Amino acid sequence: MRFVLLVSLLVSMTATAADANLDFGQKNSAQKAREAMNEVQRLSGDIQNLKGRVIDLNKDLRVMEEALLFPSNTQFSVFVSVEGGAFFTLESVKLKIDDKLVSSHLYSAKQRSALERGGVQKLFVTNLSEGKHEVTAFFTGIGPNGRPYKRATELTLEKGKGSQFLEVAISDDSGRQEPVFAIKQW
Repeated sequence: MRFVLLVSLLVSMTATAADANLDFGQKNSAQKAREAMNEVQRLSGDIQNLKGRVIDLNKDLRVMEEALLFPSNTQFSVFVSVEGGAFFTLESVKLKIDDKLVSSHLYSAKQRSALERGGVQKLFVTNLSEGKHEVTAFFTGIGPNGRPYKRATELTLEKGKGSQFLEVAISDDSGRQEPVFAIKQW
């Protein structure tokens, strides 16, 4: 009986010593979790760098696309501006080049407000060959005394080499108390 007790005690002590050396994978699991977290953080940084590069490439592609679609020697742009606005509330603009309707725009209250605060709207961009061209702008809106108002202005221009920019300008003539419509070359 003593022998069994002694063997039992010896087995118990050996098992306790062995249990102290066993980690059942806890130390390895913690190390693997730290390594996995470091790898996730590294990949996240790589993804952010790639996003930045994609954004930069997208900007470059847009610039290249505009250069290909609208080369600087044939580019023709038309802008709309409003100075004052006391005698005319802009509702729409139509643009004709060489008797062909190329653009029309209806204005919201926010757009009118932005124009009256000094904003400029890009109305139309195209390629235009060298030579003589006739540009006509048609304006509709509310004029003096709250009445519907329709006016047009035109400009004959000689398009040369290089870019051409026009401003379709609406301003106030306080002496005559009415709006003035003009097309200006830049």
